[in-house]
Amino acid sequence: MIKRFRRVSYAFDSLLGEVLLWILILLMFLWAMSVIMTYHVADTIAQRPYDDLLAEHVRNLTKFVHVDPRRTTVSVPASVGDILHSDAKDRLYYQVLAPDGSIVFGDKEIPWEEPPEHSDAGEVRFRDDEIAGEDVRVAYVFLLSNQEDHPVLIQAAETRNKRTALVASIISGVIVPQFVIVPMAVMLVYLALSKGITPLQRLQEELRQRRPTDLSPISVKGIPAEISPMLVALNDVMVRLEEHLMGQRQFIADAAHQLKTPLTGLRMQTELALHETDAGHLRERLQAVVLSAERLTHLTHQLLSLARAEATTESSDAFQPVDLNSLAHEVTGEWAVQAIAKGIDLGFEPADSPAPVVGSSFLLREMLGNLVDNAIKYTPSGGQVVVRVKAEASISLLVEDTGIGISIGERKQVFERFYRVLGTGADGSGLGLAIVQEIAELHRATVRLSEGNSGVGTSVTVAFSRAGDVGMTGVAVSRT
Repeated sequence: MIKRFRRVSYAFDSLLGEVLLWILILLMFLWAMSVIMTYHVADTIAQRPYDDLLAEHVRNLTKFVHVDPRRTTVSVPASVGDILHSDAKDRLYYQVLAPDGSIVFGDKEIPWEEPPEHSDAGEVRFRDDEIAGEDVRVAYVFLLSNQEDHPVLIQAAETRNKRTALVASIISGVIVPQFVIVPMAVMLVYLALSKGITPLQRLQEELRQRRPTDLSPISVKGIPAEISPMLVALNDVMVRLEEHLMGQRQFIADAAHQLKTPLTGLRMQTELALHETDAGHLRERLQAVVLSAERLTHLTHQLLSLARAEATTESSDAFQPVDLNSLAHEVTGEWAVQAIAKGIDLGFEPADSPAPVVGSSFLLREMLGNLVDNAIKYTPSGGQVVVRVKAEASISLLVEDTGIGISIGERKQVFERFYRVLGTGADGSGLGLAIVQEIAELHRATVRLSEGNSGVGTSVTVAFSRAGDVGMTGVAVSRT
């Protein structure tokens, strides 16, 4: 029996390559997160010293501001004013606003700031703003005046060139080395993974050196714990494969033996016919040849049916809903001629409601055909054979006859291949019920043997699940 395995597709042919790709993706993600976090940390670090310096400028400027009830004045020497605006990289702005909003000293470009509802006099505050389309950092402080709601506002603003340069310097100092570290990390991971898959390579070499017929278990000694379960499962598969191959070899041997008998008889009858000169005797010999040929054809057909049932690769996509009422009615009608020829009353009783099952129409016909064939074969002339379909909790197919019956002790053995009940006087190959069992298992159905309703003959019941109740994804049925 040959099984066709579905090929499982993977995005990568190399497990090592796939692991490396995922590691690289994670490293790139972590690197991007590192850049973002480094920028925020660097910006915080760059702001602090320059904010302190800007706040110091504001405090120094307050020393030159005089607030009295009549007016606010600023006494800044000219040399100090030049120093306040001197910087190699950034533009500095200073401003002193009187309580009425008029500029007492400095640059008018700095935007005015609304006094807070609650503020300690002399507390330096910071904000980000814009002057002439350029981002600036502003430090400001409010001084109390004779007008409580309108304090004196002192501000110092500075462009952000030095801050930006410091942030870029910090980021480059942290990130640039990572361009070397990340490839090195990938290389080290590659070397580590290459070393880690050495047991798999040894296993591959061991399997390559095995003979095709060697299905002995693979030793798990020295194999990593992550791979051991896979090897245990593989060993289990090889054990079952060995059992299957043994069964297949036995089946071939049994089939060859069973074919040998009718072939020998056919040859002998043919040789005898060649030596006959009497027309009547020649006709008898030729009739015997025809009978032997029919037996051989029947046996060959059953062997092919059994092989087809075992080798089927039907899946849940290939199986379709089948109306068991219609199928059973058609198959029963096909055997009417054989039943009439033997003097047997062959009947069919459909279910009162639809009886859909999921399966292969062809195989189900083979199964029912073998059941009806057995029933007609082992029922004497004048007997009855009835095919019934029942649609209840489960859907059942029954074939009842008034034949010789099967003893309780032999009801399990009759499902074995080539087993025949002795003393029946009927020709048979012993494959009919084996084929029925094989097809039933494929359809996840159960087969049960019992006596007929009147206590005479045999009743064979095949119980199915309704269409849609189960998916045809495997073969696992208990034998009855």
